[in-house]
Amino acid sequence: DNPSINGVDLGSVKDAVMKAVSSGGSTLELGCGHGLPSCFILRENIRLTEPEKSCKNKERNSIVVFIDFNDYVLHHAAIPNAQINLALSCEEDVQSLWWSRAVFAGGDWMGISREFLNGSKSKVTTKQNSIGARKDAIPERYDLILASETTYTQESCEDTAFLMMKHLKIDGGVGLVATKRFYFGVGGGTDFFSEAAELLGKCNQEPFSGLRLAVRSIRSYDTGNANIRDLLEVRCHRK
Repeated sequence: DNPSINGVDLGSVKDAVMKAVSSGGSTLELGCGHGLPSCFILRENIRLTEPEKSCKNKERNSIVVFIDFNDYVLHHAAIPNAQINLALSCEEDVQSLWWSRAVFAGGDWMGISREFLNGSKSKVTTKQNSIGARKDAIPERYDLILASETTYTQESCEDTAFLMMKHLKIDGGVGLVATKRFYFGVGGGTDFFSEAAELLGKCNQEPFSGLRLAVRSIRSYDTGNANIRDLLEVRCHRK
């Protein structure tokens, strides 16, 4: 049976997560910080490959891309966190795993998207620094895209929607966006992001001609004494 929250069917989310941790799966985390969700994806992929007793089994490896604007966040939070999680899951050298399973990229998201999330083999510029998997192993579209607190202004809503449209697998991929419903004084939030996604779907120019984004709220968190938080599911479909 498909999982649900308050009657909301989460079958598509479950399918995307299972694809992400399975053979050839792909995950992208925007504004990763400590990267806990992506660390979980990496650990699950290793667990699934345990019968082969090899963490270098390329046929089963998934790839996970950690992105944060700040390099120091990657070096002092995401990478050490991944190292600890992988070390607990695999006996082989952790550094060798990064080249086959994960990439840590720092810099402007739109620049990263242009430079090496577009399926090309172009060299990453010094402003978009990366550590990990070979650039030619990084896919253009992903089974799962994770984002938290990336919709805090109107511009950031537009950027997040753009990246979802450009990098989610069409019809099969799922994006999960954790956001406050309102960001007072700076714009952004649930409604701004939904509007940005809808507007992007009206674009008739490449590379988005013929595509649209579907956004739905799958969970809301309201404590009664703080800003309401929403968990949004995003999917990219053909028109």
